[in-house]
Amino acid sequence: MDIKQNNQKRDRQPRSVISGSPKKGGAGGKGTWGVGGWDDLKTVRTDENDPNYNSDDENLVFQKTDIVSPVDSVIREYFEGGELEDVMRGLGAIGDAHSYFVKKALVLAMDRQAYEREMVSKLLSKLYNAPFTSQVIQDGFQEALDSLPDISLDVPEAPELLAKFIARAILDEVVPPIFLKNAKIENPAAESTLNLAHALSNDNFRSEKLAHVWGPGAETSVKRLKEEVRTVFREFLTSRDTNEAVKSIGELNATHFHFHVIRIGIQMALTHNDEERKAILSLIKSLKDVGLVSESNFVRGAKICAQSVEDLKLDAPNAPELLKEIFEQGKKDNWLPSDFVAE
Repeated sequence: MDIKQNNQKRDRQPRSVISGSPKKGGAGGKGTWGVGGWDDLKTVRTDENDPNYNSDDENLVFQKTDIVSPVDSVIREYFEGGELEDVMRGLGAIGDAHSYFVKKALVLAMDRQAYEREMVSKLLSKLYNAPFTSQVIQDGFQEALDSLPDISLDVPEAPELLAKFIARAILDEVVPPIFLKNAKIENPAAESTLNLAHALSNDNFRSEKLAHVWGPGAETSVKRLKEEVRTVFREFLTSRDTNEAVKSIGELNATHFHFHVIRIGIQMALTHNDEERKAILSLIKSLKDVGLVSESNFVRGAKICAQSVEDLKLDAPNAPELLKEIFEQGKKDNWLPSDFVAE
């Protein structure tokens, strides 16, 4: 995974070599973080013969390189799998960059959809106290506030979204209300964000509104969607009614979740007998035939299965061999491209 983030050292956060102000330098666009970024972190070195050379500065560069990549990977894996256990395992690789982790989770969620924002709000609640303190989470919000001018280049609505994150965190009691007064204001966007967060936190019926601050599309959690998809496949194996199964998946009204549908279908195929496996694959083919699921989601779901093969072997010891067969069948049935390669 390519990580393009260029972080600057900030005196206000001495306990971590990571700060969080991505610099654009006038470049970049949707989904990017400006000039150089990750590549610069890997390659920039100071000439040891230069009178301004400082070995501590060079160590800082490589410490950043070691930390940024795991942070990004852990968050993206959480978005794909929705499992807290994956986050807890990944946190061990990021050192003490916990506040940066909070800030980066907020930033990545801002540029995604409502259900990922809901995932991050819930993640902060789950990480509160163990292993994150309230101060760590507040520091993460402060870093996001400080970076708003840069974040807004890619996500114009960032101030409003961050205000909702803050208000929701206050409702969930992971950030104290006093944060709204104590937070440092280093740019106009931060001031408007805090004002909006204050208004949201003091609005009538705020509990009900903030509980669903990310809208109706986020009310259905990833966990619930996963269970509904599994139920569709189970009922299909009983009824063999392809039309009803396709209709049920369509009625989930969650196109952003379709790669999970493919992933879950393939994983269930691994744990059933040959006849049931063929039936599940025929349903997956039908999702392609009717155009309900895009090719990119078929590919993404299949790749996630390939990447998690070691975990799949716990329930299906012959998972590697079966996956190869499933992928070959997917190519024959045209729901996987002919040049698909499982890494």
